Amino acid sequence: MADYRMELNNLLQRRYGASAANHFRWESFRTGTDHFPTWTFIAYVDGIEYGRGCGRDQGTAKEIAAEGALSQLRRQWGHLF
Repeated sequence: MADYRMELNNLLQRRYGASAANHFRWESFRTGTDHFPTWTFIAYVDGIEYGRGCGRDQGTAKEIAAEGALSQLRRQWGHLF
């Protein structure tokens, strides 16, 4: 399984260097019951949503959001790949 979160982190490091953390943030929320939750994670770069993912656990939802963010950022920042 690909580690999209790590790939996203590496891309942001290439783009922004040491200040990468200042340009990126996660937003998350949970819906559903305690026994049957659904997690949603949203990846923002410079305040713009680039990826959104939903899953039964936080890790899955984050991976899906990171994959979506990478896909969009690759189209915009192709020269960094």
